[in-house]
Amino acid sequence: MKSTSKRSPSLLVPLVVLILVAAGAFWFFFHRGTSQPPPQPPAVTEGLQTNPPSTTLADETLIPGTPGSPQNQVVPAPIPALPTKDDLPQAVEKIKAFYQYLDQQKYIQARHLDAPSLIYITRLIQKLLDAPPIVTRETDELSTILKNSTHLFRILGKDNILLSKEILNREQDKKEELMANYFLLTEHPDAFDKDLSLKIPEGALYQYACFFLNTMGGKLYLSRRDSLTRMLVSYYAILIVHQANTQGKNTYGLQLQPAIDLLTTEIEEGGNHLHYKEAYLDTLYDLKEKYQ
Repeated sequence: MKSTSKRSPSLLVPLVVLILVAAGAFWFFFHRGTSQPPPQPPAVTEGLQTNPPSTTLADETLIPGTPGSPQNQVVPAPIPALPTKDDLPQAVEKIKAFYQYLDQQKYIQARHLDAPSLIYITRLIQKLLDAPPIVTRETDELSTILKNSTHLFRILGKDNILLSKEILNREQDKKEELMANYFLLTEHPDAFDKDLSLKIPEGALYQYACFFLNTMGGKLYLSRRDSLTRMLVSYYAILIVHQANTQGKNTYGLQLQPAIDLLTTEIEEGGNHLHYKEAYLDTLYDLKEKYQ
């Protein structure tokens, strides 16, 4: 297991992008024949322990040794840090730059959207935020489970679900940074309103976080997504509920420890492709101590 060294987490709320990320799951719900990516292999095997791979300059820096020491000393590369409040202006610009990039892509242009992607997608996000899913007493009636299982589809419609799915598939390498930047902005609602024309209703993010962590419909969406999306959605949903706890607003009384333990293990064993892996784990280790 990773060391429980801590880095001060910035407990923000990125569910705005999180919601759009999960939207593509519904398409998979109706196409169960779609193959899923194979499980991640263990991070360390016996063979790797006895025969470690050679290091490269892309991951480490070699410094000439001093007399009496090895010829070269390996210095690990700095651990990527999540953006902080000091990076707020850059976060806004990076989000806008992403949507400008989308507007230049042929697959977006072929859809003939009625507005630039920033405006178009923001309108979709606003529709989702204005109509949160059912979180309590979901299993009392079968109709409620079905409504939750089709929630994103009913709000966005087939064409927008397909659009979301295509963006997620084509822009995998940009998804993590985009979510981190949205994550930062959610602590500053004025920036959403001023720079992105997005208004977040009171409690909407908390309801979606509980939806993904603790309802059959929400878990179904995540189970049909790739491991990267599933880990990021779960991570930010945990932060949202934790923030609700600290503010005395966890009205549904959702218990976080099971979700924290599950996600920590998943990232430790299968999260090597995460750019901010160490930062996520540091935050989760802190939360494990708080909720044990």
